[in-house]
Amino acid sequence: MLLCMCRILGIVALRFMGLNAEEFGMSAKAQDLMRQQYLVPRKSVKKLREMSRREGVSAGELARRAIEAYTSGNVLTEPEEEVASRTVLKDIHAQVRAALARIDASLAEIRARERALTDGTFRAQVVAETRAWFDAHPDEAQGIVELFAPQATA
Repeated sequence: MLLCMCRILGIVALRFMGLNAEEFGMSAKAQDLMRQQYLVPRKSVKKLREMSRREGVSAGELARRAIEAYTSGNVLTEPEEEVASRTVLKDIHAQVRAALARIDASLAEIRARERALTDGTFRAQVVAETRAWFDAHPDEAQGIVELFAPQATA
């Protein structure tokens, strides 16, 4: 970063003296740069430094890239990002509510079955259905009795 600032200051000094920066090996791009100062929150400066280290480019280069992306329309404006985020969150929220409703219904069904097992109503229902089946199918019932009757050993 210090090198970049020295380079920019060198170009300004050369211009002041009426000389061309390209004669001294400085790029035309650097010749087009201007030094500006802006007040930025500390958090933003910290984020910019972290991004600079991670990307391996200067903070100034990141600022130039951000300005270029913003002015070229490649970046969503904050309200557009908020709208997109809200839409995604609403979809997620609806899916979570639907899943919770299915879970609640399943839990209610499980509790009802648990109560029926505990108070004996389920057992009574099974016994009544079994007796009704035996009464309706006497031949099959006799076959079951014979199947489970003790066998005489010879």
